[in-house]
Amino acid sequence: MAESSYPNPGVTQLQHERLLGRALPSGLIGDPADQPLIYADGSGTREIRIRVSRQAVVDGYGWQNDAAVVTKTVAANSSGSTRVDLVVLRLNRADWTCTVQIVQGTPGAGAPAATRTPASAGSGVYEIELATVTVANGATTFAGSAVTERAWYLGEDGQILCKSSTRPPHQKGRTAFETDTGRWILSDGTTWRNAVDDSGIVAVTMVSGFSATENSLQRRGGVCVLNLKVQRTTGAIPAGATTRVANVPAGFEPTFPVQSTALYWSGGAPAALRVTSAGIYVVTAAGIAINEDRTVDGSLVWHAA
Repeated sequence: MAESSYPNPGVTQLQHERLLGRALPSGLIGDPADQPLIYADGSGTREIRIRVSRQAVVDGYGWQNDAAVVTKTVAANSSGSTRVDLVVLRLNRADWTCTVQIVQGTPGAGAPAATRTPASAGSGVYEIELATVTVANGATTFAGSAVTERAWYLGEDGQILCKSSTRPPHQKGRTAFETDTGRWILSDGTTWRNAVDDSGIVAVTMVSGFSATENSLQRRGGVCVLNLKVQRTTGAIPAGATTRVANVPAGFEPTFPVQSTALYWSGGAPAALRVTSAGIYVVTAAGIAINEDRTVDGSLVWHAA
């Protein structure tokens, strides 16, 4: 077989996709701070809307909506159960068009998966997620809360920008920047790893009835370090209990629960600090309560999920 190269005046659409689809990421053009592309406002019959003046790239092909807001109608749901539909931007190799499509879900189940047939197949469709739509049984209109954004974005240099809730699909070596956590993340093909991040020093939010005389938390390279001196402001921390004292900020949740010895400064009695995805806790020993205005002093180190 002879060698060939492209693009050239005779380039085919499939050659175009095979070249640019590998060199250029897919996604909406813009920033996660932009208003979501797909939205609902309660008008029309089961209608969702596509904002104007927006662009995207799907496996090397461009898409834009530059004229007016486009309306799409979601299929009725009379199943008796809630259905979740997936809104995608679809490249169809039958006619080489990119269009917004609604993939109907199964009642009582989660949203369907996007279809990503590789360009090497030469046919089929390639989809990127834009949003999910929760379709209640018998729904005739959609409030704004029925639509949940799933899209990620491409910045000025083609970099992938996302939120922790809108990450792109996995590919080995793929990187993305999470704008809501400040983390660079790296995919190994199945799991996102923290590549580069430094949160700076922040404070955890104490729950009602607790304060902190020392309160410092920092995440660097996925490792979180906490120094916390907890003070009970109303009543005692009961003996032999695990009591939540603070919340874990988004992006700092541990991969698994971590506990470390702490010190109750009245009489030097031992206690413990514990962190889970649900919060930060003081663990007291059997028979040892911690009185009001007394402090528990400790530190924790964990890996962020």
